[in-house]
Amino acid sequence: MTQGFFSRNPSVLIFLLALSIFTLVVTVLSNAYGLDLVSTSMVKTLGKTLCLCLIALAMDLVWGYMGILSLGHFAFFGLGGYMVGMWLMYARTRDIVLSSAAGLPMTPQELNDAIATQIFGVVGTSEMPAVWAFAGSLPAQLGLVLIVPGLLALVFGWLAFRARVTGVYLSILTQAMTLALALYLFQNDSGLRGNNGLSGLQNIPGLAWAGQDRLSVWFLWASALALGLGYLAATFIVSGKFGSVMRAIRDDEARVRFLGYPVEGYKLFVFTLTALIAAIAGALYYPQAGIINPAEIAPIASIYLAVWVAIGGRGRLWGAVLGAAFVSLVSTWFTGGRAPDLNLGVYIVKWVDWWQVLLGLSFVLVTLFAPKGLSGLVDLLTGLRAPARRGAPLGPNEGALQEREAQE
Repeated sequence: MTQGFFSRNPSVLIFLLALSIFTLVVTVLSNAYGLDLVSTSMVKTLGKTLCLCLIALAMDLVWGYMGILSLGHFAFFGLGGYMVGMWLMYARTRDIVLSSAAGLPMTPQELNDAIATQIFGVVGTSEMPAVWAFAGSLPAQLGLVLIVPGLLALVFGWLAFRARVTGVYLSILTQAMTLALALYLFQNDSGLRGNNGLSGLQNIPGLAWAGQDRLSVWFLWASALALGLGYLAATFIVSGKFGSVMRAIRDDEARVRFLGYPVEGYKLFVFTLTALIAAIAGALYYPQAGIINPAEIAPIASIYLAVWVAIGGRGRLWGAVLGAAFVSLVSTWFTGGRAPDLNLGVYIVKWVDWWQVLLGLSFVLVTLFAPKGLSGLVDLLTGLRAPARRGAPLGPNEGALQEREAQE
């Protein structure tokens, strides 16, 4: 008898239940809807953390299950933020211009020129760039959240996978793509305000009456919903035959290609899908952060993403979520000045300055001594063990697909 999806994947129900309880507890403790024990800034931090968990989920799909170490997924994350940020800036500036006109009639051209002057005066121009053509339409910009990163991932992936670029060379290419995009956005004539980026994104047009306390909770709910749906979809993908092919490509790509599977097609689908997930995460993240600039797309951000997944446990969806949440919250604690300085007598360790060193050291230690990351620690504490494998290995690596798994 065939088991149902949830019976085969009990971790999904556990994850969704834990996520629901977490969201409910934060809501009850929030300033807007509860006991005022959790500040609005903390609610925003938790909402942003859920968005980072979502992009970590995407990274685990493309790296942990498909074996593609992408160092460019934060580019898709940032592009999603830019697309929704353009509407937020345009609509908010439009309201400011209309209110300052004191009821005086304005032609559409005059209104457009006034908005352009307000937004782009900081970079020395008063013309609305062509890339802002749909900025006045929320549905159009929400569509572009998926279209722009999706097209970039599709074109880049098609070119790279068609040429059969793999391994470290593919990682370098994704990093080069991210660097090129960041350098372009740093220019004032990019149409996205250069180094200044887009700011004031936390002010949602038409919802000024709600206040930041309510908006932070609403975005927390939206981020939790997106993470829950993302986890459900990712589990569905990796738990079926498609997921088996993904792991087979990761373990022995040449053998899978010899068996007749369209390896490049699988890679392109997963790469593009995870780019879309990353873009959705970015579109939810930056209205909570309030600002986005090209530094957010710098290659170092994608490297951090790989570190989060490695620390959580690559190849386990809940491990990637755990790693992103852990590193994000600990980073907030260290860099926010909450961690007390460590006085060594001859030197005082200021964690604000040393946090990145500590993060890099943690990545090295996890890679050398705990390749399963935090998820391996959870296994140890709960007494879980890896399933017993039977049959001869079908790949060169110890963790390669086995005969019995291939038959199932």
